[in-house]
Amino acid sequence: MRVLWRFNQRINQWRAMRAITEALRVAYPFLLVMALLDFFGQGWLTKTGFFYQIYHVKQWLPAVDLWQQLIQAISIVINGLVAVMVAFTTGHYLARTYQSDALAVGMTSALAFLTLNVNYLALGDPNRNSATGPSQFLEGNLGPQGIFLAIVVGLAVGWGASHLMKVLGRWWLAHRQTPLSWTGRIAIPLSLILLVTVSVGYALSWLNTGGLNTLVYLSFQALNTNLGHHGLRILAVTAMSNGLWWLGLIGPIDVAGNSSVTSLQNLAYAVQHGSGWGAPHPITLHTLGDAYANFGGAGMTLALLIAIGIGSHQARYRRVAGQTLLPNLVNLNEATLLGLPVLFNPILLIPFVIAPAVNIAVAWTAISWKLVPPIVYPVPRTTPGPLVAFLGTGGDWRALALSLLCLVLSVLIYLPFVRLLNLEGGADHAA
Repeated sequence: MRVLWRFNQRINQWRAMRAITEALRVAYPFLLVMALLDFFGQGWLTKTGFFYQIYHVKQWLPAVDLWQQLIQAISIVINGLVAVMVAFTTGHYLARTYQSDALAVGMTSALAFLTLNVNYLALGDPNRNSATGPSQFLEGNLGPQGIFLAIVVGLAVGWGASHLMKVLGRWWLAHRQTPLSWTGRIAIPLSLILLVTVSVGYALSWLNTGGLNTLVYLSFQALNTNLGHHGLRILAVTAMSNGLWWLGLIGPIDVAGNSSVTSLQNLAYAVQHGSGWGAPHPITLHTLGDAYANFGGAGMTLALLIAIGIGSHQARYRRVAGQTLLPNLVNLNEATLLGLPVLFNPILLIPFVIAPAVNIAVAWTAISWKLVPPIVYPVPRTTPGPLVAFLGTGGDWRALALSLLCLVLSVLIYLPFVRLLNLEGGADHAA
């Protein structure tokens, strides 16, 4: 723990890490609003939502569809700008540390990120300006899914533009004997950087239709193909997925298996026999990861919030835990990842990866020894994590007991690392 703390203190002094932390801090309030809206929109107002089905919302709330559309509209706006804000803030903060034109560098970072996510294949489409035509941007890359690329672009442009402005200013003064105007000092680096990013984005459009971000995601999604019933492979892929989430690669490996072929075969067996006992595929990513290792979202963040409530003395960590509790209950944890932050936090990386892995190992053992049946029935995506296995097995109390055991184990795993963060004292880094 002492070694980990010293390592954490060392990297927190890095200029790039301070820029990343600042960017996550600025983006957190926006993601929090989006997460709270999604909690109500997806959980209460959508027909497939958990609370919608449990409380029969349509029967007592008038104009449910209208409320759902209004919330969805706000969520789409915020979601479509999160990564752009991260790119801007990262470049802006880094430029400030170099005593450069921070606002201009931040705007350049945001524009550079957008040029990498232009839908270049749609530029020659005659329908691109119509309501039914393709979007001019790869919109899926502009939300939380694009945070990693936004940070990379912000750091690269923040460093490159700041130094380019200084070099250009000195060169101009040495050869022209008059200072370069502010407009020229901004316009020339901006033009060069956008030329590079447009060239890169256009070249990547020939490789795939989703840009650089999607290219990275596709390379990792290949790992999720045909996992089968191999428990060790499921454990390894889940651990890798959580590690990628920690880097800001939100969901490159799809750990949801509700609609996979094996899940459908298990469901068909349960319908035929009236029980999940003896299902043909008891060990799958769905029966292990979805059921027991994903409470609150990737990394068992629901357990992290409980551990903060028990062992943290940091007022702001406790505040973020309280603010994000409702979204975490329905497995929406992006706001938590940015608010504490969990992303790029070396202290929280270890439990973020280990807690789900331990739960998968425990569930794998319990199902293999036939102590609990595998989950076979589909449950809504917004089902509170500890209830997924209970409802997915048709209400088996042993599955609920195992879920609570996994939650307790995860809290115990997180607690030492949460207490280690108390050494920050007054230097509270939470949002």
